[in-house]
Order: sequence, then C-alpha cells, then structure tokens
Amino acid sequence: WVVAMIFFLVLCCCWGAISLGIAVFKTTAQYVQKNMKIFLMPLIVLGLVLLWFSLWLVGVVFVWSVGEPMPREGMSFLTEMKWSDETRYIFIYFVFGLLWVNAWFVGMSQFATAASASLWYFECGSDSEGKGTMGRAMKWSFRYHIGSIAFGSFIIAVCQIIRLIFEYYRRKLGMADKGKKLVKVLLCITGYLLWMMEKCVKFMAKKAYIQVALTNKFFCRSAFNAFALILKHMHRFAIAGGIGWIFAMFGIITITGTTCFCAWLFFSNSTAIEVTSPWGPVIAIGIVTVVISHSMLSIFTFSSDAILQSFILDEELGFQGRSRPKYMESFAEKVKGKKGSCC
Repeated sequence: WVVAMIFFLVLCCCWGAISLGIAVFKTTAQYVQKNMKIFLMPLIVLGLVLLWFSLWLVGVVFVWSVGEPMPREGMSFLTEMKWSDETRYIFIYFVFGLLWVNAWFVGMSQFATAASASLWYFECGSDSEGKGTMGRAMKWSFRYHIGSIAFGSFIIAVCQIIRLIFEYYRRKLGMADKGKKLVKVLLCITGYLLWMMEKCVKFMAKKAYIQVALTNKFFCRSAFNAFALILKHMHRFAIAGGIGWIFAMFGIITITGTTCFCAWLFFSNSTAIEVTSPWGPVIAIGIVTVVISHSMLSIFTFSSDAILQSFILDEELGFQGRSRPKYMESFAEKVKGKKGSCC
C-alpha cells in the first residue's frame, strides 16, 4: 500500500507530463495518417542493407581466401588459411565498413523520419497542410546533413567493432582460462558495459538526428543539445517513453496474437495444405510478425519523439504562430494560460 501510494503521488505530480505524452501520441497518429508513405522506410532500408551485405560478402570472401593454406593442428587432413597481419587488418576494415554503412542506412531513415515529423508539426496548420514533408526530408538528408549522419554512424560503428573484437578475445580467454571464475565474471561485466555503451550511443544518436533536423546544427552540437534537453525535461521524456513502450508492447502482442491465431485456424482447417502439426508454421509466422510489427511501430514511437522535441522547441520560442497540430495547439493554450496566470 505504501508503494502504491507513492506511485499514485508520483503520477499526480507528473499529470502535466502524462497529458503532454497523450497529446503527443494523438498528434503522432495524425501525422502517420497523413504520411502513410513513411511505413515504406523500413522496407527500403531492409532492401538496401541486403543489397549492401550481398556486395560486401563477395568482397570479404576474396579477403578470407588471401593467405597460405596450412594443415590444421590435430587434424592434418583439414587445411586452414594462415593470415598475415595485413590480411587481418584488411578483414577488420571490411567488417568495420559493413557496420558503418549499415548504421548510415539506419541513420538516414531516422533523420528522414525526424525531419518529416518536425516539418509536419510546424506546417500542418498552414496552407500547405504539411504535404510533401517526406520528400523534403530526404532532400535535406542527402544535400545538407549527410556528413552529420555519417559521423553519428561512425561513432556507432566504432562501438560495435570494439564489442566484436572484445567478444573475439573473450572467447579465446574463456577457452584458455576455463577454471578461473573471476576472469569470467570480469569478462561478463566488461561485455555488459560495452553493450550498454552501444545502446547509449544509439539512443543519443537518435536524439541528435532530431536536433539536427530541428536546429540545423552539426552532429556533436546537436548531441549536446539533445542531452541537455533530456536533462531539462527528464519527466516529459520519461513519461512519453513509457507511454511509447506500453503502446509498442500492446501493438506487438495484438498484431502477433491475431496473426498467429488466424494462421493456426488456417493450418488446422485447411484441406489444401496437409501439416502434421500447425504449431511449427505458427511459431515461424509469429517470429516474422514480431520483427515486422516492431520495425513498423518503431517508426511511430520515433515520430512521437520528434514531435515531442518539436513541441519543446515551440515552447521555448514562445508558441509563435498558429500552424501547429490541433492537439498541441490546445495544450499550448493551456501552457500559455498557466504562464499568464503566474505572471
């Protein structure tokens, strides 16, 4: 009861942030409804990543084959390629290139989504009604901010290559020191810290891309502004993030459950396809559905984050103009009314 009362008091203190989070998600629903093309972004990125991975795989096979064939230790009837230091460095360079370009594709899609949502926020009530924002966002990403996105992707790729190199040596140390539990504990802690570092860098990169779209600053300055903004409005970001997480989880569960139930009915009652048990295909369909629904709903949650930062920027500018979305307009009127009463 004490914990429940404390939780209730915290909710009462954060009621304004909860109302703002609800208004942001209503506005995001409006934005998505007006810009359904945005859901093509994950498919485009997936196609480009697969194409890039196919080209990369051809090159890395040639690099892998560069070396001197030698008999494997303990199994002389098998051979392995002994690499020189130059080949090893080139292979690491290839792996780093794979990670960097993948992160760049994702960063371009995230920036385009953020720029489109931000443009729509400030133009949906104007004569243009926020039309064509996705095209302008893509133009901005290639013409003005491709360097900032590449730099943010570079930092993410550096964190990922550090994790890969660490995991490689971690396996070697694990095989060499099988009896030392302290070494295993230290390696697990280090691996967890590196994983956390990568997650934090990805989190800040997404916030920085939104700030790049809003303020037209370079990546490092935008990342600092985003960090300061999160600290200043921590309760707003926490509430909006919690609402987004709940929305995404309910969406994934609902979509996956409905799809799996329909698939189970089909495989159980279909006479055209004979299966021994429907559970295998249903589980496979469920896994694919989770991946697809997560990628689609991540577009929604990321757009809501961009709209929240657009509202905070609008608030700092004094809510000038009348072209913001209707839900944010009513919320802005409440904020201005409170400020006027305080004065």
